[in-house]
This record gives sequence, C-alpha cells and structure tokens, in this order.
Amino acid sequence: MFYNFFALGDDEFEELSRDILSRELDQKMRIFGKGADQGIDIADCKDGRTIIAQCKNYINTPTSDLMSALEKEKDKVEKLNPKEYYLFINKDISPKRINAIYELFQEWMPSNKNIYTRSDCDAFISKNENQDIAQKYPRLLNLNSLHNLINSSTIIDNQDLLISSKNLSALFAPTGQYRQSMALLENNQIVLISGAPGTGKTISSKMLAAQFVCYGKYLLRYSNGEELYRIKDMLSPDPEQKEFIFIDDVFGQHYHDMNSSKENLLRQIIRHVNNSPNKRMLINTRMTILQEARQRFNFADGSSDGKEPFSIVDMNQITLLEKAEIFVNHLRCRSVPRNYIDSVKINHAYRSIVRHTNYTPRIIDRCTQEKYVREIKPDEYATHILHTLNHANEIWDDEFKHRLNEPDRVFLYTLYSLTNHNVSENALRKAVNARLNPSVMSGESTNVNDILQRLNESMIAITYQNNTRMIGAINPSVNDFLRSYLYQTPEERDRIIEHATFMEQIERISACTDDKAYGEEKINRLLSSFISGRDAPGYADSSDSAIYTNAALLVLAKQHEYVVDGTNVQRFSRIAKNFMNAVLQGNIGFVDSGVCFKNTTGYSQRTSSFLPDSVQVLKSLNDDYAILDQWQGDKESLENILAASDGLEIKSHICALFYDSALSKLDQSHLDALTNVIIDDLDAEIDFIQDSADVSDYCENSIDDYDDSSYLDDSAWDIANEIADAVQQDIYNQTSVLPQELQSRLSTVDAYNYENAVADELARYEDAEAMDVFLSTNNYANSIANSQIDKLFKNL
Repeated sequence: MFYNFFALGDDEFEELSRDILSRELDQKMRIFGKGADQGIDIADCKDGRTIIAQCKNYINTPTSDLMSALEKEKDKVEKLNPKEYYLFINKDISPKRINAIYELFQEWMPSNKNIYTRSDCDAFISKNENQDIAQKYPRLLNLNSLHNLINSSTIIDNQDLLISSKNLSALFAPTGQYRQSMALLENNQIVLISGAPGTGKTISSKMLAAQFVCYGKYLLRYSNGEELYRIKDMLSPDPEQKEFIFIDDVFGQHYHDMNSSKENLLRQIIRHVNNSPNKRMLINTRMTILQEARQRFNFADGSSDGKEPFSIVDMNQITLLEKAEIFVNHLRCRSVPRNYIDSVKINHAYRSIVRHTNYTPRIIDRCTQEKYVREIKPDEYATHILHTLNHANEIWDDEFKHRLNEPDRVFLYTLYSLTNHNVSENALRKAVNARLNPSVMSGESTNVNDILQRLNESMIAITYQNNTRMIGAINPSVNDFLRSYLYQTPEERDRIIEHATFMEQIERISACTDDKAYGEEKINRLLSSFISGRDAPGYADSSDSAIYTNAALLVLAKQHEYVVDGTNVQRFSRIAKNFMNAVLQGNIGFVDSGVCFKNTTGYSQRTSSFLPDSVQVLKSLNDDYAILDQWQGDKESLENILAASDGLEIKSHICALFYDSALSKLDQSHLDALTNVIIDDLDAEIDFIQDSADVSDYCENSIDDYDDSSYLDDSAWDIANEIADAVQQDIYNQTSVLPQELQSRLSTVDAYNYENAVADELARYEDAEAMDVFLSTNNYANSIANSQIDKLFKNL
C-alpha cells in the first residue's frame, strides 16, 4: 500500500518515525526535547544517548540539499558518539545515495538498514502487525486505493463519501474525540458523534469510515438518514461478513424528520449490528436533533441494562493544542501564501486565534479558503481572522433560520432578552410561556420542555448553580447572532417587549437598535402604564426587584414631569414605603450607578439604562415621602444596608445620610454604637483598598521619573511613603461626604504595609533575569500551552 507521506508535517513525521523505531527495537523511544539542534530528534528512554535518531522531512527538497544537510549532521553525531544511530528520511532516494549516507555514519550504523526512506516506512506500516501504527496518522491514508474495496451496489454513495474524504484528509487533525471514537468502534460499540455546527462531526466520521475500510478491510455501507432503508437492503445476512455502517445525519439534516417506520427500521439495524461481532456502526447528528429524537424515540427501550445502545462522543471538547493543529493544517494544506502566514506569526497572533471563545474548525476552514484569503491584504490577515471570530454570526445563520422551528426561535429570542450569560430555568420558563402561551397563567408548558430538550448542547447549555438549573447560550457567538438579528428585526423586538415578563427584557431589547427614540418611546410607554395603575415588572434574579423598579419609576415619573393623579397618591406612598422596608431588611442595596438585590445565592448587581440608581431613588423618595423616617435608628438595619451595598464611596454616601438622620433620633449612647458600626464597615473597605494597591504600578511610575538607574538609590521606604500618600488621597476622595466626626475616626494608610513589597519589586527591576523568572512563574500554565502552540507554528 502506498501512503500519503506528503500530508505529514515535521512533528508528525518525527512521531511516526519514533513509533516505527520503538516497534523495530522493541523498546520505548521518545521525541527529544526541542531547543538548539543537537542532532537528536528521537532518543532512547534510558540515558538519551545510547540510541539516537534524526528525522529529515525533505519530501519536497532536492536530494543535493539533503546530502549537504547530512554532511553537517556528522559533526554533531561525532560529539554525541551514540552506540547506534538511525536516520529517517521522508523521501525516496537511489541506492547509490543510501550507500553514500551510510558511509558518512557507518561508525554508528551496523548497516544501511539503519536508514529508513519513505518507501521503507511505507512498507513497515503496511504490514498487518504494524497497521495499528498507521491508524494513528489518518492523514497518511491514500484514499485512491480504497475504490477496489467498494461494494458495487453502493458504488455511487461510497464514491461520494471517499472523494470528499480524500479532499478533506490533508486538512484533518486527529483529535481526542476522533481517537475516542476509534477506540469505541474497535471495541465493537456503536458510536454516535454529536456536536454543535462546525465542530468537525462530518470530517471525523468520514475519516473513521475510511480507516476501517482501508485497514480493517470492512465493506462500507454508507447512506444518509433520509435513505435509511437502503442500509437494511445492503447489509449482508452473514454475521461473519465485515461491514462498516455509516449513517450521516441519521435523524434528519435540518430537523428531526423520523416517522415511526424509520424509527423501527433504525431499531432493526442497531439490533442487527449488536448481534454481529464483525459489524461496526457509526452515526452522527447535530445535538439539537438528537435531543428531539430522544423525546420521540426511547433508544434504551428493550435493552437489558436500560442504557442507550450507542456511545456518544461530543465533538465540542477539542483542546487548545488540537485547535492549533487544525489551524496549522489548514494554512499548510490550503497553500496559504507565506506572507499571509507571516502575518499570523507576528506577535504570536495565532495564540489569540486558537484561544478565541468562538473558535471552531468551520471558521478556520472558511478563513483559509482561497476566496477569503484573496480578498484580504497579507498584513491584515490575522486581524481579519480575529474579526471573523468576533463576528461569528454567520455560523448560526443557517442553523437559526432554516433548521429551527418558530417556537425554538422564540425561545432563543427570549433567552437573549434576559441575559448574556445564564438565567434560572424558572424565570426563563415564565418569560417563554408569556410569549408562547399567554393564556396559560400557571403550570409548566410542554412546549418549553420540548424546546429545552431540542436545544440543549446545541444552541443552549444547562448548568447548575447552588442546585438551581441555569440556562444560557452555548457560545457567545449565539448571542452575537441574536443581537444582530434583532437589530434588523423591529417587529420581533416589539413582540418581545409587548410580552415582557421581566425588566431586563425591556432594557436589553430596547438597546438592540441605534435609534435613541426607540428606547425613549418604550420607557415612556412603561411610565404611562405605571402612572395609570399597572405595576412594573422586576428583574429575573430577584423577587424583591419589582419593589425597586416601581420605586425607580416613581422617581422617573417626577423627572419626566408626568401629571400625578390625586387618586394615585396612596399607591405611590405605598411604593415608596415598600422600597424603604426592603432597604432596611437588606434586600435592596446600593452600588455605583446601580442597585443590588438579595437572592438565594447572595447578591446580584444591576445597572439600568432606563432607571435611576438606587442612591438617587433613596434621596428622591426621602425628599418626597420622607422615607428615612421609617428607620428608627437601630444599628441592625444599617448593618443590613451596608452588607447589601458595595464600595467605599457608595457606603460613605449612605452612612452620611443615615448618620444625619440618627443625630435627631438617638441619644449619645446609641449614636456611639451606631458610629462604631459605620467605622467598622468603612474600615473594612479601607483595608481592602490598601491591600489592593498595585505596588508594581507605583514603582514603575516612580522609576519613570528617572533618566537612569539612579532610582535604586532611593530607599524602598521613600517609595512606600509615596504609595501610602497616593492611596490615602484616594480614600479621602471617596469619603469626602462624611461628616468630620466620622472621617477623623477612619483608619489611615501606613507606609509600612508596602515597604517589603516595594523592596522586592525594585529588586526585580534591578535584575532583569529575575524579573523574567517572576513573570514566567505567574504565567506558568499559559506558557506551557503557548510553547506547544508556538512549536507548531515555528515549523510552519
């Protein structure tokens, strides 16, 4: 068999050579660590010097260049003086050249058999006992050799599969999921490959099928889900006949379209495979469709252990290194011009690409296609790839518009209207039901259950926080797409707001337009509804948030000079009173330009583009309704308020208000007790600010004042004092609203806190090498991943 050695990169050829040598010598060999080229690519695992090997991936290089390179290698081998030396060359060369190479290295080679050419490697891995080595490198497959194995009754289908596999094989990088699928199939299990669009389901499935046909001599039975009946007709009744069944998009290409007869047929095929030890079955599907299929089709029905009759492999879980390998393969095999590749290498731009949240093989495939590359200037290539990743909407366009039904789309609109991250399932159900089932006042909707099943792990992800099921988009690019879609669809925005159950829906959807008048019109409509007697909705993550939104609308109505009917006075007074009660209980707190709500997991903060912040609401309602009079001066209520609030400046504002009110309500003894509560809480904030000071920033700023290294003559104590003064000024600025009697009792910043840290930092600046070690230690995990990725791109 002739393998496609042209598809191997330098690293893959080294790994293949290592595997061949390990098998040949019956001992474990290892890839030698990279660094300065010492003439070693592969070494024994004993002392790394007894047996060594060098790999030359010179498949496209003139033989004369190879010979020149080997002459230079001889000096390195002399210095190493191994017991035995091997040479692997990814090139076929004449016997005369082989003898010339042997003469160079005969001191360390028993014979010219220590020289492995491409044909030697091909012959070795073609042996039946060594084909397990070849299977580790699926890109070696020369798929032209498969046609004689194709059954004549399926020649058309199988040719289509193999032709596309041949075209894709060079781009393919075997991932952990691919290897997992291979192991499961080898152990006679039915495998279902699932995943989101663009994650590599199809190419992995095709390469697996090609492997079994090529190496295992299986007859291939391939079809798509729409022609499931053909698989049954093709299968041999002989249980000993080796057959590989591959069904693409088994449950439907766009949506679940299996009727009961197809479901029964699939059951029959699965049973037939399970009862035939020489048959293997691979199916794939989008996760969306799998979830719907599970609702209609109980796969575990009839099984002895109650489990589904296939193992699921999730293609979403590829590693950073695998992402880098996929990117490198595409750049190399698509023959992306060198000046474009150089753009990706500048400042390690490829790291940002492979680490990008929206990375998928599908996007990389698109970004390396000739049409895409041709439209971009070389020096802008990396920037354009990142732009594509940042605006990955097109990935979801087909899925959203053509593969989902209307209830699914409404569900996703609603999810986006609630959050960029995740929201409790209960809140989401309420909001979705308000849209899909407006007449249903309570209870669970079957529609929502079905949608959750269909979209789980495809467009949405279900997680748990403190035993609460949370729902969010599976990928930020889903939110990007939905936002873009809603920007272009005003009628859908109007429908979402019309059926809004929670305040964030109104705020977020109103922001999906550049028309400022749109948001103003929505808040005016909300205000009009509120003035006429309809209470506003709250936020999804807190039951007490409706108390705040109504109080904030009461303040906003006055700012907009709405005419307040006298009949509403009692209602408005009640709204103001309820707000203050919630504040005193610690259910509503104060944060910078927003509000804080207590919930089951602690506190959540909100910043509204529509509503005034909580401090403004407190002050305004106190002016109009004297709500601070509800506080009787007890320190417990103030402790609740401070616990719910965040930040030294905000807490200083709140303490100033309540302290002023306490002066007229409390005797000296109770006022002192209240003052202690205030000082203790504010001091804790000050301690946090002191501990959070970035000494390195202050040191760097101090160093910038000097033209040379004379800053080292300054003592650490002097710079520590400068830092303490700067931090103290920041604290003064944040507590300036406090009365003097409170300010005078606050903790002050001590330069002693910073002296040792400054001395350490200055030493790092003095010793550049030590500074490098310091930085690399802090970024150890990243540096390990980066070094592996850098190695791939260095050889590109």
